[in-house]
Amino acid sequence: MPRKRKFNIRNQITNDIPYSKYRVEWIDCVSDSGWATEKEFDKMKLARPVNEGWLYSKDKKSIKLFASYDREDDGSFTFGDRTMIPRSWVKKMTKLS
Repeated sequence: MPRKRKFNIRNQITNDIPYSKYRVEWIDCVSDSGWATEKEFDKMKLARPVNEGWLYSKDKKSIKLFASYDREDDGSFTFGDRTMIPRSWVKKMTKLS
């Protein structure tokens, strides 16, 4: 039986946009409107979300990421799946490309 060749899509991706891709690990608040015992309340932990996308902007107060985009005929961009995260909540940022 012939061997199957693996296709590495990562090598085929070109960066056709002027933004770098990042993986951002951060903390987020958790809330619950239900009743809980002290034991259940003590077990409550912060959420640890991870976002991957292109870094739109970063300043002292926040970072802005987007995970999808559409390039218009005139060369401008429309952004989708946007996320704005307070900088103090960001635990780790890793540049992917």
